[in-house]
Amino acid sequence: MNFLINSSNSKGGGGIQVTDSVCCLLNRYPQHQFVVVLSSFLAKTKARIAGYDNVKIVDYDIKNNARTLLFGRDKMLDKLVSDYRIDAVLTVFGPSRWQPRCPHLCGFARPHLVLPESPFFQHVSWKDRLKYKVWTYYFRRSSKVFYTENPYITERFQQLMGKRVKVHTVTNYYNQVYDHPENWGHGYSLPSFEGTTLLTVSSWNAHKNFPIMADICSYMDAHHPDFRFRFVLTIPMERATFIPEEYKHHFVILGLVDVTECPHLYEQADIMFMPTLLECFSATYPEAMRMEVPIVTTDLEFARGLCGEAACYYSAVDAAAASEAIYKVATEKGYAQQLTEKGKEQLNNFDNYEQRTAKLIKLLEELSSKKEVL
Repeated sequence: MNFLINSSNSKGGGGIQVTDSVCCLLNRYPQHQFVVVLSSFLAKTKARIAGYDNVKIVDYDIKNNARTLLFGRDKMLDKLVSDYRIDAVLTVFGPSRWQPRCPHLCGFARPHLVLPESPFFQHVSWKDRLKYKVWTYYFRRSSKVFYTENPYITERFQQLMGKRVKVHTVTNYYNQVYDHPENWGHGYSLPSFEGTTLLTVSSWNAHKNFPIMADICSYMDAHHPDFRFRFVLTIPMERATFIPEEYKHHFVILGLVDVTECPHLYEQADIMFMPTLLECFSATYPEAMRMEVPIVTTDLEFARGLCGEAACYYSAVDAAAASEAIYKVATEKGYAQQLTEKGKEQLNNFDNYEQRTAKLIKLLEELSSKKEVL
């Protein structure tokens, strides 16, 4: 069969990691031909799969012009579907403004649409709320078959979309590079430091709640003045404006980091800190579990569902609670070890990278066999 993998709308975050992981396994399915459409943010993925015999790579950043936004058409993508006689399309994560003229499986990873109880929404503008309604419209228009990375999110998204839509669960996982140390990059060796290194591997988004880190610095300096710590962030320097001048010595800003560089960063970390207020799934959880780094994260239902007993939780927007959770994990080595042991067990609850790709290919095969646009 002929499948098109659409990642023309990927600009960062978890979508890059998932696309890379799936694409790097396509050579294990020689019975199928794949047209892989990669955005400019996936140049390193392109290099990794360039030699695959059953993969045709197309570089393309989708343009949200009037034709795409209003009618779901894209000249480039429509031509690929026609020229290569595509049987089904996988859009790794939507919303897809493009509406393929063939069966379409679309990934959903927009928790803003299904977790209204999150404290994130206490300070959301009306413009952002309107944007979320537009996202919902495009999801409804683009496909009738979706997958999410979390059973809890699948249930919520199914309720949002209604009975005419089918929603599957295909969980996220760490990228396969974590199981191949020979492929790890070592370009980010951190400055030597006598203290606790807190690593947050994440792109910058408002719902990640990075500003709480400045409040943590203030609390720590006041209540644990002898505790030495630093935050290591994988965000662009221009996004670090939330850091006051007096706390900059507590931060190391690396900028965007390729997935192959991340395992070495975890090797240098003492704690994985994830202050997020909204997630469908965060690959940083299984990444930390795989690298045996204890997790400190928000006490929200999605986080507990993903981490179970493998994390130390704190009240989501309480900097004092976050600080004490960090201090506890950093100073109680037995407790930190307990978290990492539970993390290794928790990994068994997810589809691994091979299972994920196999499930997505199977869904595409099933859609193709129906010979209808779903």
